[in-house]
Amino acid sequence: MMSNNANHLTPGEVARCLGVSRRTLSRWHALRVGPPRVSVGRTILYRKNAVEAWLVANETQPTRSFTGGVA
Repeated sequence: MMSNNANHLTPGEVARCLGVSRRTLSRWHALRVGPPRVSVGRTILYRKNAVEAWLVANETQPTRSFTGGVA
């Protein structure tokens, strides 16, 4: 099912974007670690802005910088 709203994504679309399965998204929701979602009846949708914010919030930085030579 494709979303008909430019501001929302379906679980399948989010899963493809993140490179995970729809089942993983469901597990993340149960564990409260995934991107926030909204349920409208039986339809689950993700706001694009919320998914992008979740990605930024979970971004990691290197613990030290590489100065050259052999890694």
